[in-house]
Amino acid sequence: MVVFLWCWVGLFTVVLLPLGIAMLRGWAPKRARTRWSPARIRVQGVSVLVLYVGGMVPPVAELAGMPGEAADLLRSATTPHLLFLSLGLQGGAALTDWFGRRTQPWTGQSGAQPRQFGSPHPEDEAPRC
Repeated sequence: MVVFLWCWVGLFTVVLLPLGIAMLRGWAPKRARTRWSPARIRVQGVSVLVLYVGGMVPPVAELAGMPGEAADLLRSATTPHLLFLSLGLQGGAALTDWFGRRTQPWTGQSGAQPRQFGSPHPEDEAPRC
């Protein structure tokens, strides 16, 4: 059981910690940067770090040799709350990004505004003499 706990700690530290720190600094894969706002990427980083802490509480409590009741109390009081906090941060960031995208006009990489229906476009007008 101890080997599994050490593998859990190592895997979480190798995967989630660098990912959370990188996203907190604003780094994300190119596909995510085109879809998400910079604020959402940073909130996702905070969410990954909260998930990291929530995932580290049970194995650290077990490896520290805490008495059974104290370890159970710590795990039941922190792990589900941190997991749901992480999910809430991700959901809130997604909703904020979605509502923000609906209220602000979208600009592509060229920076051009999308054409509005019903408004004349300069190239569509016939030349006047």
